[in-house]
Amino acid sequence: MEQTEAKEIYQMGVEALNDCDYRMAGAYFKNAAKMNYKPAIAALEKLILEGKYKNVQSKQTLSSNTESKELFEKGVDYYNGRNNTKIDYVKAFECFLSSSIDGYAPAMNWLGYCYEYGKGTKKNLDSAFGWYEKAANANVANAIYNLGRLYYDGKGVQQDYNKAFGLFKKACDLRQSKAYEYLADCYFYGQGTKINYEKALQFYLKVKPRGVIEYQIGCIYAHGLSTGSDYPKAAEHYQKGVDFGNTSAMNNLGALYYNGEGVQKDYNKAFELFKKASDLGNTTAHGWLADCYYYGNGAKKDYQKALQLYLKAKSSRHNEGQIGYIYEHGLGTPIDINKAIEHYQKGVDLGCTGCMHNLGTLYYKGEGCQKDYNKAFELFKKASDLGEIAAHGWLAKCYFYGYGTQKDYQKAIEHYQKSIDFGNTDSMISLGILYYEGKGIQQDYQKAFELFKKSSDLENKTAHAWLAECYYYGNGTKKDYQKALQLYLKGNLYGYTQSQIGRIYESGQGVKKNLTEALNWYKKANESGKDCKADIERINNLLNKKPENKSIDKTKVETKANSNKPIKAYEGDKPYIFVSYSHTDSKVVKEVLQMLINQGYRIWFDEGIRAGSSWTENLMNRIKNASHFIFFLSRHSINSKYCLKELRFADRRNKIIIPICIENVNVSDEIDFLLGEVQMLFKNNLEKEEFMEKFNSSNHIEICSR
Repeated sequence: MEQTEAKEIYQMGVEALNDCDYRMAGAYFKNAAKMNYKPAIAALEKLILEGKYKNVQSKQTLSSNTESKELFEKGVDYYNGRNNTKIDYVKAFECFLSSSIDGYAPAMNWLGYCYEYGKGTKKNLDSAFGWYEKAANANVANAIYNLGRLYYDGKGVQQDYNKAFGLFKKACDLRQSKAYEYLADCYFYGQGTKINYEKALQFYLKVKPRGVIEYQIGCIYAHGLSTGSDYPKAAEHYQKGVDFGNTSAMNNLGALYYNGEGVQKDYNKAFELFKKASDLGNTTAHGWLADCYYYGNGAKKDYQKALQLYLKAKSSRHNEGQIGYIYEHGLGTPIDINKAIEHYQKGVDLGCTGCMHNLGTLYYKGEGCQKDYNKAFELFKKASDLGEIAAHGWLAKCYFYGYGTQKDYQKAIEHYQKSIDFGNTDSMISLGILYYEGKGIQQDYQKAFELFKKSSDLENKTAHAWLAECYYYGNGTKKDYQKALQLYLKGNLYGYTQSQIGRIYESGQGVKKNLTEALNWYKKANESGKDCKADIERINNLLNKKPENKSIDKTKVETKANSNKPIKAYEGDKPYIFVSYSHTDSKVVKEVLQMLINQGYRIWFDEGIRAGSSWTENLMNRIKNASHFIFFLSRHSINSKYCLKELRFADRRNKIIIPICIENVNVSDEIDFLLGEVQMLFKNNLEKEEFMEKFNSSNHIEICSR
C-alpha cells in the first residue's frame, strides 16, 4: 500500500520535473524517497547533484535536525563496524544517502567516499565528485580534502593542480591533517603553486611519520632545498624511512654511506642498504648495487652481476653509459659493439656527455657501425659544449685532420687549450708539440716552451724530456745544458734521452766532461733500442779501451735457455691479450711475454695459429675476441705492413691498446694518431718490478689474468 502511494507521489514529482518546477519535483521525490521508493531516491539524488534542488541544511537546521544526524551516525557504525554493529557497506551507503538527501553535509562526504571506492554501491566517480563538492561547499573539511584529491589525481574530473592546491590549503586551514601531505607535495613539486621547499618541509614535518614522508624530508635536507645541505639530518630521516621499510630511503641512505656524506664512509653498509632496496624492487637501487659490483665497493668485483643490475635499473645517464662501456670492452660478457652503441645512444638521449664522447669514438673508428666522421664530430662537439673534458681532445683532432668538418687549425688549438684550462697536462704536451714541430700551424718555439714548462711543473715526465730539448737546443729559451741534463734525468728515460745525456757528458756541456759517464749512458741508450754503436766505439777509442771479449758463462747460457722455453699461446674463452710484434724482435718480445705469463696473464701471439687454418682470418678473429692489444714498437714493427694492419684493425675494433717500446723510434703520424694519448711503456728504461707495476695499472687489464 505504501509503495503504491510512494509511486503516485513520485509520478507527481515527474510531472513537476517535466514542467521544470524543480523545487516541487524535489519535494515530491523527497517524500517518496522517505517511503524508500528507489526511483524517487535516484531522481532526487540526480536533482541535487545537478544543483536543481538545494537540500544542504543551514547551521540552525543542522543542529536541530537530529534525525538526519542519527541516520549519518548509524551509517558510520555500519561502515566501520563500531558500537557492536557488523560491517555492512550496503546499509552504510543507504544511511549516508538518506541523510545526504535530507541535507546533512557530513553524510555527503561519506556518500562521496562510497561512490569513489564502490563501497555498498557501484563505483561512480561522477557521483563521488558531486557529493564531495556539495559537502565542500558546506565547509566540511574532509570533503574539501577529498575533492582536492580528485582534482590532484584527475580522478573523475579534469586534472587541475591549481584547484587542488586551493582546496588542500583550505583543508589545512581547517586542520584537516591528511591534507598536510598533499599540500607539502604541491610546494615540493610546484603543483598549483611555485616551488617552495621551506613550506614543503614545514608541512611534511606536520604529517604523521611514514616511510615516504621521512624520505621526502631526508631529500630536502640532503639537497639543501630549504636551507644549506644538512647530511646528518638527512641521514636521520632516511634511517626513519628505512625503519618504515621505504626502499627509496634505503637507497638514499646507502648513497650517503657510499659517499661519506653526513655519516662515516662505509661501503659495506652502503652495499647492504642497496641490496635490501634492490631485492624489494627499487630500480634506482639496482644501479647503485651495480656500481658496488663494478668497482668492488662493499662487494667483490663482479662485472657479470653489475651488468645484470644495470640492465634492471632505472634508465639513467650513468647506467646507460656503464652498460655501453661493459659491452664495448667485454667486461663479464662477450664484446658486443652493437649493444654498446644502443646503450650509448640511450645515454646520449638522456644528456650523458660521457656517452656522447664514447659513441663519437665508435663512429669515428667505424666500430659496429658505418664509419661516420660527421656524426662523430657532432657528438664530440655536443659533449665538449656540455663540459665533457675528454671530448675536447677528440674535437681538436677532428679540426686538425678535417674529419667531419673543415680543417681548422685555429679551432684545434682552441680545443687543446680548453683541455689545458682544465689542467690536462697531456694536452699541454700535444699542443706544445704542434707548435714545436710546426704541424698545421706556424712553428713557435716560445709557445711550445711555455706549454712544456707548464706541464713539466705539474710533474708530467714526458714534458720533462720536451722541456729538456728546448734548453738543449735553445728553442724558445736560452741554451742551458745544465737544466737540460737535470730534466733529461728527471723525465722518462728511453733511448733518445739517454743518448742525449751521454752527449752532454761527452762534450762537457754544463757539466764536467766525463767520458766514462758518457760511455755508460750510450750503452744504456743502445740497450734501450737507440743505435749508439758508433758513439760507444768512439768513446772506447778515446779511452784507449777496446771492447772486451768476455768468455761465455755456461751457467748463464743454461739459465737463459730455460727462460726461453717455448711460450704457449692462450686457447680459451676468457679475456686475453693479443700481441703484435715483428718477428725480428722475437728475442726481446718473448722475454716480456715470459714475464707476463709468469704474472698469470693470458697471452695470444701468432705461434698459436694451427696448421691448415687461414692465417689472415685467424689473426682477425683473435684480435676481435681479445680484450687488450699489445703493440711492440721497434724500427722493424713500425715499418711492417702486417703489424700496421693489426694495429689498424685493433683500433677499429676499439681494443684497449698497450704500446710497449723496445727501442727508440720516430713513429709516423698515423701510428702517433692510432696510439693517441695512451701511456707508452718503455721496457728498457724500467726495472722488471717497475715495468710490471706500470703494466698492471693498464686499463681493465685485471680481466686478462687467471
